[in-house]
Amino acid sequence: MTPKRLILIAAMVVVLPLFCSAAKTREYYLAAEDVTWDYAPSGKDLMHVRKIPDPWGKQTQWRKTRYIEYTDATFSVRKPQPEWLGILGPVIRAEVGDTVIVHFLNRSARPHSVHPHGLRYDKDNEGAHYLPAGQGAAVPPGGRYDYRWLADKSSGPGADGPSSTVWWYHSHVEAEQEINAGLMGPIIVTAAGKADAEGKPKDVDRELIVLFMIFDEQHGKDEGLFHAINGFIFGNTPGLAMKQGEKVRWYLLGMGNERDLHTPHWHGKTVEYQKRYTDVVELLPASMVTVDMIADNPGTWLFHCHVLDHMEAGMMATYTIYSPPSSCPIQFVHPEHGQLDAAAGVQIRNPGNKPIRQVRMSSAYLVTLRQLEPFFGTWFTPQPLAPGQEQVVPVSKTMFESGNNLGWVFYPARILYEDGTEWRPRQMGDCFQIYWRDQNHPEIPVLPPMQLPQKDND
Repeated sequence: MTPKRLILIAAMVVVLPLFCSAAKTREYYLAAEDVTWDYAPSGKDLMHVRKIPDPWGKQTQWRKTRYIEYTDATFSVRKPQPEWLGILGPVIRAEVGDTVIVHFLNRSARPHSVHPHGLRYDKDNEGAHYLPAGQGAAVPPGGRYDYRWLADKSSGPGADGPSSTVWWYHSHVEAEQEINAGLMGPIIVTAAGKADAEGKPKDVDRELIVLFMIFDEQHGKDEGLFHAINGFIFGNTPGLAMKQGEKVRWYLLGMGNERDLHTPHWHGKTVEYQKRYTDVVELLPASMVTVDMIADNPGTWLFHCHVLDHMEAGMMATYTIYSPPSSCPIQFVHPEHGQLDAAAGVQIRNPGNKPIRQVRMSSAYLVTLRQLEPFFGTWFTPQPLAPGQEQVVPVSKTMFESGNNLGWVFYPARILYEDGTEWRPRQMGDCFQIYWRDQNHPEIPVLPPMQLPQKDND
């Protein structure tokens, strides 16, 4: 054996274990559960702050079946997921070379499965019911099955494309009914060596996954066709927000039937897609598209399907590019609702070195994650606020009598210092505190647009 070959073999002995050890086994605990889904939780068209037009506003809550993720095999503690995912199941992630194990529990009333697109599997792990059928083809109510999939090279992104790509997973026993019921979710595979510990692409600041689909609740009747983005209509999709300057990867998904020809369109920005820039992308049923955006144009922008009758039917949302907030010149103390209500006021602190003469405080109701309504009142600090000093800003107790909201928002509208200088927010909510009703609440980095309550004209 030549010295060169010995060196090559020695190098392989060192390198191969390192390569193999980089691959991970990623485990997920998914349950299929029958739920009630609301296509418009606010009860309004939030694009125009009005009543949802007929026929879609007649009934927005329907029985669905969804994939719900849990933390372990007890299936007792739900794993939180971003509000913007909506009706979609949890994100399943892998880096090329990884093994994915999905521990599936069927808590619904009908047989279901989990079938992946893009990943490698054998017959028992296909999750599709037809002849010949594998063991995981149809899991009965109350049953369990552990699916095992491999993210091989062909599961990952192409050599010249983005560092990650998106695939589908969905139930495939009676697929046409199950997909319409909501049993579907995304798989994201990142190229080898380009993923962090969680499997996310390291060269991206933020990822957003968006489904365009018409859900049919009444066998083709107009009032049962919900033209939805992530399962929401007329601007009710929450949380599509990003910080100015971030690189945002959008994963666009389409599902449905021959009606589901969609053209997602971004106002305010373009995206990079297939080595070109565009602001419209084409989707067919079961399409999976990955595009990148540099979020450098602050504002709240329309994001919708550009098919005209889909727009009319409410296939619209907004996304927000927000400027990083400046350091807040005051600190909110005790940001829990109980302490706020007991004090009937907002306790603040002056963390700076300059004495404050007066703080003017404004407030609003966070009705939904997409709906902020003002409370028409302004409050002032009763005395000057020295550096390091705390003080309660008294507010009206009537503000806390309304039960129809997620929480209360307070923000300084003007801070006047003893030296005559002042601070004002660059934008509404540049500095704010939400006093949530529920301790288990989502984190929102930016407030939704303020909407004046309006009476519907019948």
